[in-house]
Amino acid sequence: MDADKKILIVDDDLRASSEIKEFLEIKGYKVFHVSDGSKVLENVKKVMPDLVVLDIIMPGVDGFTIAKQILYDEQVKNIPIIISSSQEGMKELFAIEGMKDYLVKPVDKEQLLETIQKKLGQ
Repeated sequence: MDADKKILIVDDDLRASSEIKEFLEIKGYKVFHVSDGSKVLENVKKVMPDLVVLDIIMPGVDGFTIAKQILYDEQVKNIPIIISSSQEGMKELFAIEGMKDYLVKPVDKEQLLETIQKKLGQ
């Protein structure tokens, strides 16, 4: 893995996101975490991650709104997004917006890793 690759996990489930963070760090990624939906865009701009793993159901601002904020911001619109949610039924809605990488929780870590590697061209 390229240790310079940065991943931002956006999820209010601290236990699950801590497990994923630890797993990805072991795999060589530099991982950041945000649990407050209203602070995601500013964190994306500050960290400039290579990829965002985004939950949908969160307090404050929901993941769909966050995804659109990222997609429509000239500075960060090319950062790939992987959706990670227990809401399986929203998969089509995100696909319409161009986000086809949608993993249903609980996320299989190996499947997540494989999706990340594909998105980052590794």
